Amino acid sequence: MVSNLRPKQEPILEAQNLTMHFHTGGAFSRKTVKAVQGANVRLYPGRVTALVGESGSGKSTIIRMLARLYSPTGGKVLFKGKDVLEDKSRGAMLNYRSKVQMIFQDPFSSLNPVHKVRYHLERPLRIHGKARNRAALNDQIDVLLRRVSLTPTDEFANKYPHQLSGGQRQRVAIARALAVQPEVILADEPVSMLDVSIRMGVLNLMAVLRDEQNIAFLYVTHDIASARYFADDTLVMYAGYIVEGASSEELIQDPKHPYTQLLLSAVPDPARGLKTAEMEVVGEIPSLTSLGAGCPFANRCPKVMERCKQVMPAVTELSPTRWVRCYLYE
Repeated sequence: MVSNLRPKQEPILEAQNLTMHFHTGGAFSRKTVKAVQGANVRLYPGRVTALVGESGSGKSTIIRMLARLYSPTGGKVLFKGKDVLEDKSRGAMLNYRSKVQMIFQDPFSSLNPVHKVRYHLERPLRIHGKARNRAALNDQIDVLLRRVSLTPTDEFANKYPHQLSGGQRQRVAIARALAVQPEVILADEPVSMLDVSIRMGVLNLMAVLRDEQNIAFLYVTHDIASARYFADDTLVMYAGYIVEGASSEELIQDPKHPYTQLLLSAVPDPARGLKTAEMEVVGEIPSLTSLGAGCPFANRCPKVMERCKQVMPAVTELSPTRWVRCYLYE
């Protein structure tokens, strides 16, 4: 069963049953952190899929597995139907990363402070053979900077990261990702460290890239309101599990999983001047080193049943475009 269903279109990038366990501690205190448990994600050309959840739920781990920064404990990563994890050669990795690029959360730490903007854009162009000479490099850099609205281009190309604002640095990071003409962009909370006043500009830029270049986006965020604004589909993650998936509008208007309802209860409603709903939740987020066999939200869920604590619910498909892992909808 996949996490977001689009039966009339083939996914360009797909995660099947991805699992990631980290081992911590010494020989006598070894623990296993179950960061991701059987995640399924599908990304489609020209669509944005948001992955939402609170900090520590496993969102960034999924995106790093898809970027091949982490090697999964189990599962498959399919690019255009081919499992890319089977070929670990340098050439295969380079080719994959020319098609699948990542935008990091902190634009300042993702840019080398001792190099100018020109260097950050030149390097991927050289590595992936996108420009043959200096004239071609200069032309490509000019196009990239214009693409992300950093003009005059000569002025920005010769600046260091510390001379740019947070929004400008993130635009440079986006331009760097675009340099290799990717088909998929994995955006790990790309606006969370930016001022509220400039977040919309960066989201709008990515929306233009989706529409004009048919790029598939995975947008990781803890802000379900921005997911509604930017994403076509939304997946909800809690304690290593993806627990619900639907079109963004469906999910916001009619959340099914109690955890999704909890997330939405914390979103202010400007029309009412208060939260969208009131939901009483008790208990603490479970430790990823001591997850039981049941639903990880069971100890906090106001609708919990005994079997919720015993066995993790299977996926219940509610329509061709939405599903949930909860016994309430079996």
